[in-house]
Amino acid sequence: MFRFLRLFLFHLKVYIRNQYFLWLPIISTITIFLLQYLTANGYKQLDDPYLWIRSAIFGLWTSATTATGSIGFQRHLGTLKYLINTGINDFMSLTALILPASTFGLISFPISFTLALMFNVKIMHIDFKFILLIFMLWLSVAVMDMLIAAFFVLTPDAIVYEELIHIPILLCSGLLGQGTWFEKIAYYTQWGVPIVYPIQQMLPENPADYSIWGYLLSLIVWIILAITLGSWLLRRAKKDGQGRLV
Repeated sequence: MFRFLRLFLFHLKVYIRNQYFLWLPIISTITIFLLQYLTANGYKQLDDPYLWIRSAIFGLWTSATTATGSIGFQRHLGTLKYLINTGINDFMSLTALILPASTFGLISFPISFTLALMFNVKIMHIDFKFILLIFMLWLSVAVMDMLIAAFFVLTPDAIVYEELIHIPILLCSGLLGQGTWFEKIAYYTQWGVPIVYPIQQMLPENPADYSIWGYLLSLIVWIILAITLGSWLLRRAKKDGQGRLV
C-alpha cells in the first residue's frame, strides 16, 4: 500500500510539472465560471447557488480527460514501459499513473468556490454530505478513467480518440443542458454511468429521481471491468508489443 502511495505521489509530481496538465483544469474552471457568470448577470440570476458547483464539476472532468493523454505523454518520452513494468502488479502501476489526472482535478472546487466569493455569487451551505458527494464523484471519475485509459494503452494515438468517449459520457451525466432531454437521458444512464448520481445530487434538478443503488451498481460494474479488462489489455499489449510497452 505504501509502495503504491509513493508511486502515485511520484506520478502526481511528474503530472503537474507538465504545463498543459497543470493549467487545463484551472483555465477550464475559470472559463466556465465566467461564461456562466456573464449569462446569469444578463438574466439577473446571480442568486443561483449551483453556478460555482457546475464550474467545479466541469473542471474536474476536464482534468480527468487527460488520463489517456498522460499515457501518450509518457509513451512519447519513452518512459511508459518502465513505469508499467515495476515491481508491483502491472495494473496497479497503470492505476498509479492514471490517478493523478482525476486527483489533481479536485483543485477545481476551491478555485470555483474562491471565484464565487470574489464575484459575490450565492453559495449554498457546504456540509458533510456535500463533501461526501465530491468524494463519490472523484471515485467514479477515477474508476472510469482506469477503464477508458486501459484501452488506449494499445494505441499511440490515445489523445486523438479520447474525446470520442469523454464528451458523450459528460452529456449523459446531465451536467449540461439541465431541463432538456439530456437530463431525461441521465435518468436512465445513472445505472451505467457512475458520475450521474453525485452530479445530480449536487445540482437542484430533481435529485430524488436518482438512486444510490444505481450509483453503486454502475460503480461496481466499472471497477470489475477496469480490473479484468485492464489487466487483460495490459497483458495483450506486452505480448503483442502494442503501445510500445516492451
